[in-house]
Amino acid sequence: MHTIRDSRGQAPWLQAAKQDPMRPANPPIEPLMINAIQDMLMSSNPDGVAIAERALAARSADPDYQLTNEEASLLRSRIGGVTATSEALVHLIQAAVDANPWVTKFGATKDFGIGELSDPYVRMCRAECMLAAFVIICEDGDVNFVDEDRLEVLRDAPEEAVNAVKISLSIS
Repeated sequence: MHTIRDSRGQAPWLQAAKQDPMRPANPPIEPLMINAIQDMLMSSNPDGVAIAERALAARSADPDYQLTNEEASLLRSRIGGVTATSEALVHLIQAAVDANPWVTKFGATKDFGIGELSDPYVRMCRAECMLAAFVIICEDGDVNFVDEDRLEVLRDAPEEAVNAVKISLSIS
């Protein structure tokens, strides 16, 4: 499939998107991070640095938007951090779900990435929740890429699970 381009080589829809005052000037970086974390989840011996560099290489192939140095650094840091703390993050998610019985009662465990990683939906949700938990716990940051129900559950994770994530990050 070929994209229609104008005389300057620009896609007309992109020009319209850049003129849209409601659209952010730069696309969010979180989907790129979530895809990288999904790759990490499927790897038998994940290397956070290599996974981050593959994600950056894939984004650099996009002629319409290049990451800033700050965004590239943030991606490297978060992918490395999530990779280093992945086991503790998975345990934290499970503990948070266990601490909130409504999740299981209403069949929402897959929304937290609880289940088989061979299921693409479970894998995506686990990657989202891992990144969200990492940002909340290790960066004390705001998360705007996960719905409020999941954020509440992750914020309610037992203190032991939260401390395990912090310890695993300090060890790495």
